[in-house]
Amino acid sequence: MRAICCCGAGFSLRRASARLTGSETKVPPSRGHRPGKRSEARRRLKPAPPIAMSLAALWLASAAGSSAEPLHEYHATKLKLDCSQCHVPVKKDSVTLRRPGHSQCTMCHAMAFRAGNNPRICQECHASAAPSGAIDLQPFPRFKGQRPLLAEFSHARHVDKQSRVDSRTGFRSDCQYCHKLAADGKLEAFPQHAECAGCHARPEIRPHLSAASTTRDCRGCHSPEGIESPSRQAAGLPPQVASGVWPGIEFSHLAHFRARQPQKLDCVTCHSTVPASASLATLRLPAMLDCVGCHETGHRVDTPFRMANCRLCHLDGPSGPLPPSHDSNVRPASHNPSFRVQHREQASAPDAKCFACHSRVAPNAAPGERCVSCHQVARPATHTARWRDDIHGRYAALDRVVCATCHTADYCNRCHNELPRTHVPLALFKNGSHARVARLDERACLTCHTFESTCAACHRRN
Repeated sequence: MRAICCCGAGFSLRRASARLTGSETKVPPSRGHRPGKRSEARRRLKPAPPIAMSLAALWLASAAGSSAEPLHEYHATKLKLDCSQCHVPVKKDSVTLRRPGHSQCTMCHAMAFRAGNNPRICQECHASAAPSGAIDLQPFPRFKGQRPLLAEFSHARHVDKQSRVDSRTGFRSDCQYCHKLAADGKLEAFPQHAECAGCHARPEIRPHLSAASTTRDCRGCHSPEGIESPSRQAAGLPPQVASGVWPGIEFSHLAHFRARQPQKLDCVTCHSTVPASASLATLRLPAMLDCVGCHETGHRVDTPFRMANCRLCHLDGPSGPLPPSHDSNVRPASHNPSFRVQHREQASAPDAKCFACHSRVAPNAAPGERCVSCHQVARPATHTARWRDDIHGRYAALDRVVCATCHTADYCNRCHNELPRTHVPLALFKNGSHARVARLDERACLTCHTFESTCAACHRRN
């Protein structure tokens, strides 16, 4: 790209910038001007780098508008700047990046930082028109009540498949490595570059993270277009995940950590769906039933920590009877008569809350184990008095997989190798009384017999 000299387009651009910002410097025309004055003007208006001049022209065009576009979207999408031009490491070879400062901005916006210019450029980052330093920097991201989030993330790909536990704390090592407890003990912080670099600094892992990372690496986790747009960034996420705040609720991770041993708590005790979450859209916070599982009045927790003490969690101190969601003795509306028979899909879901009411189900039990813990004690509603002698054969013929939920293959043999009750006395049954049973349900006979092995001894096929 051809350089632009200060007495040509570059000088005109500076004059345009000065007129726009209201700080135009009166520079006499070159004709008839004394050499000393002209040389001083040339020194004061040094030639700008070609890229900076192009970007400055775009900035001047946007400055004429009434409002600026989101900074990241404008710089990354329209200006095509690389992330590394603005985000530099806090120290050499560090993966922790600092917030862009004046030294990064002046590479393109040097003329906008001159004294007397319109304060618009300052208000892009500072809350006041005449900033006094970093103390009045605006929060990031700009929109209220949001935290900067990744464009996408899969816990299922990052968790330890062996669920190894840190012997010092008793909690999962993978959870503790990425999520550090905040100073006040309330929340677990999001992992930063320092945590991510533990794996992503290795060259074979993508996206690669290093002090020399470029936009291609950054976009592996971040979306510049969505950082300053809450509608894009928090799509499908609970508002509490995006904000980090549950309005009116008091919660402490530290208090639960201290109760780990007596209550047998682990990270997945409450966050049971996180290990299987493959995207931010499937990430779920613990539901109220997760709390009920431990804090129900009938459980072994001290009185101040029971569900009846509303002020334990609610800052506004509500009173009155517990809502249905806070009481395991209230049957959920979904548990209608048909649910008793058709609940296999809900009970096997990763986020099933059966344990909140069914004491035999562990919070972190696998889907198959949840069924066994209940059905080995409580028979299904279909298993009436007639089930064994009359009905079960038809259901087993339709779907033997359902039977295998509780029964093994030898369970059928243990019964069907014995003489059915209808065959007693056997001599009378063989000599004629079997005809009536066969006419009513010939298929039942073929469960154990074939025509050739049994019937052909006396009968002929038509």
